[in-house]
Amino acid sequence: MIAALFLSASLSFTATATGVGKGTPLEFVFADRNTDRDYETMFLLDEPVADFCRRLERAGLPRGMPTDAVSCRLWPVGCPLTFSPSLDKYVETSLTDDLPAAPPVYTGGSRDNKGEPIAAAEMPSSAFSVYTLAQSPIVHDGIFEQGRVYGRHLAAVELKKGAKVTFTVTWNAEEMPRHLDVTVTSTNAAETLSLLRRESEGRELDVTVAFDLEMKVSDARAAAVALSRIDSRRIKLNGRADGSLFYRAFVPEAEWTNRAARLVQPFELTLSAAGETLVFIEEDWSVEGDDPKLTPKEIPFGDAAKYAKTDTCFIFASPDERLKRIMESVSRLKGSSVRTWYVFAEVRP
Repeated sequence: MIAALFLSASLSFTATATGVGKGTPLEFVFADRNTDRDYETMFLLDEPVADFCRRLERAGLPRGMPTDAVSCRLWPVGCPLTFSPSLDKYVETSLTDDLPAAPPVYTGGSRDNKGEPIAAAEMPSSAFSVYTLAQSPIVHDGIFEQGRVYGRHLAAVELKKGAKVTFTVTWNAEEMPRHLDVTVTSTNAAETLSLLRRESEGRELDVTVAFDLEMKVSDARAAAVALSRIDSRRIKLNGRADGSLFYRAFVPEAEWTNRAARLVQPFELTLSAAGETLVFIEEDWSVEGDDPKLTPKEIPFGDAAKYAKTDTCFIFASPDERLKRIMESVSRLKGSSVRTWYVFAEVRP
């Protein structure tokens, strides 16, 4: 109890009502006073968002981690926050059963190379976004896509524009999710899952998974399927370890192999006993009809950087192929625009 009391802390701040009408769809609860989105924001901070973050962290609030699609951090991570007066007084929320409500958490937001919040310089300059926004220092604890939650958070009251409200935000640093690094091998997948379930009983986890390079593609896929079943707010599988792929790379959808059905065309890298081939799918939109003519063209690895708009690569390999060879091929595309990888347990003809 003494430790919990020591770790609990609070900070007061003042915000100004934007004057949006009752029932207005909100994208932001709090934003910087310089935002250009005041028409969908309930309050503007009375201090710059960078100062707000500094005060919170000086008061003992640990900085979490924002989402980052490039590094495959899909879950925001941060310490849960409680506001007084309750935000329910100002924001009416109605989410669906498959998208349950979640408490706000402090990620600290994405930062520039000087460590300053991106929200201080870039719009929408959010301090608390109702959808998962990397720049926003405060977001809800979950994956809330903008389109799915739009219209689900409404202004509960109409406050006079310029009205001041003082809030107190409270937290307990002991509730910060615990970070774990785990390595899955061909023999310890079940043991690793049991470990994560056990460790998550008392505290949320932020987990980075690495795959042993001696694993076969088939074993990595089986492990990834099992991991997908526990990936959740409670056990957040975030990021990719150095020299490894994000676990979701091993569970692509089979229908994605149909070139004609794709919205965009990735590189196709095939690994076989005969060697490696890299294919770029050229799209010709000058033909008649609504769909382009697709022409697969084998290209040298060194030419991949010329196709800057292609940021995804599909890897086709035997189920018995070792991940070591997969990662050697991935490294050969270093310097290209590829940021997303998917591995199919098959060899393309």
